[in-house]
Amino acid sequence: MENAAEIDEEEMAFGLSTIMKITGTIPILLGLMIILNPANALAAGSNLSSYGLHVGRYLGALAIIFGLTHWLVSMYVEENLHIFGRFFALGHITIAILDSYGWIGGFVEMEMQYIIGSVFPFVLAFILIICSQAPKLDEE
Repeated sequence: MENAAEIDEEEMAFGLSTIMKITGTIPILLGLMIILNPANALAAGSNLSSYGLHVGRYLGALAIIFGLTHWLVSMYVEENLHIFGRFFALGHITIAILDSYGWIGGFVEMEMQYIIGSVFPFVLAFILIICSQAPKLDEE
């Protein structure tokens, strides 16, 4: 008997569990970058005071926790993993909307590195939504 969260060769190359681990790794790496060098990792980091950079480190810690929850849920939840996938997609899309608000409001400079970084939350949310479809119930 094959677990629904494992690799399904017929429909997709990776199962939802693996996708959630991949989408959780990005916030972990981003959080580490923010903690180690917030002035360069944050979009407005060069304009922040020392207090703003300190608060940015809290943001990095929260990003790491967000990524770790992806990993924990993907390892310990089996039956309702698709619900958590949708929930995490909501988190990523919220981050993407706030990031877009920064662009529209003029809070962030238009530099290529920040534009590329702003695409990640949209892509991660899209991947999670596509892969978080409810599993088909087998009628016996």
